[in-house]
Amino acid sequence: MFIAPHARPQAGLRPADSGIAPGDWDVLSRYWYPLVEADALGDKPVAARLLDVDLVVFRSAQGISVARDRCPHRHIRLSAGEVRDGEIVCPYHALAFDGSGQCTRIPALGRQARIPAAYRLDMFPVREKYGLIWTSLSGGADAQIPTFPDIPDDGTGICYIKTRDWPCSAARQIENFFDLAHLPVVHHATLGNDETMPVSPGRVIQHDDGIALHADYVERPFQGAPRACTYTYRVILPFTIDFTVLDETGHAMKLYDVVAPTSGHACRVFQFMKDTRDIDENHRQLIEGLDAVNIEDIEVLQHLALPDLPLNTHFEVHLPVDNVSYAYRERLVALGLGASEA
Repeated sequence: MFIAPHARPQAGLRPADSGIAPGDWDVLSRYWYPLVEADALGDKPVAARLLDVDLVVFRSAQGISVARDRCPHRHIRLSAGEVRDGEIVCPYHALAFDGSGQCTRIPALGRQARIPAAYRLDMFPVREKYGLIWTSLSGGADAQIPTFPDIPDDGTGICYIKTRDWPCSAARQIENFFDLAHLPVVHHATLGNDETMPVSPGRVIQHDDGIALHADYVERPFQGAPRACTYTYRVILPFTIDFTVLDETGHAMKLYDVVAPTSGHACRVFQFMKDTRDIDENHRQLIEGLDAVNIEDIEVLQHLALPDLPLNTHFEVHLPVDNVSYAYRERLVALGLGASEA
């Protein structure tokens, strides 16, 4: 109910009740993650969460800004306020803050009040790329936004799948994406194939920024005719996948899976695609079908009995097709994740 006189409300940026261990939080906070689609950011502030930190994204007179979602006066969420004349305004006492986070107006003090420089918001770096608004809680000096050579930085020609919140950690979502054995079981109605048919493991290749998996799989989309495909997953550490499907006719589909860890056991997944065909009704059906695949995964993953990902692979039973998970977890350990739990 009260915070003791000698204590601060929160000593650091990481919340004390975060489900992410301090060491893991420090590692993950160095990376860039998307918060919101640029087209979804209008003239109102948008609330977001990253690594258990509540953020607000808004369009200021200086451009797009990302701040901690709290007014320094009485800690009201600024995302409940409004953007007025290019500044975000607190809904409680109407304190206004510009795009740099500096408080510019306190109505209760009158027009001529001199406002101390210390009256400001906690701000974070912002970049717009692939039609998404990105930030890094630690400044992002040690990492870069993932690079996709096949698509332009401004997102031109990209088709977006519906952004969804998943009831699992970012790492669990990534493992689910490249999990071959679940395809004929969870996605029997969408991707198809017979769940009694053996699934062969793919070939794992190590890269500087992650790993890649090359695998063959026979799809039966929506119970249609079977088609042999080659899947290529390029995993960019920690939580991004550049996915290519090459079918037997030579047609290639590109799908990008970019995951923002909202908390230790939840994430927001941004997906977009590039297709070699013109956008038509079949293409729109494909986008809806990919969203249906995501819903099928979410339905299963909400039942995780162990939400944390064991970085020691001896704590789970593994199938031959799980060779990619083994490689992925090794690379997560190499980043320094899990060290605080050793």
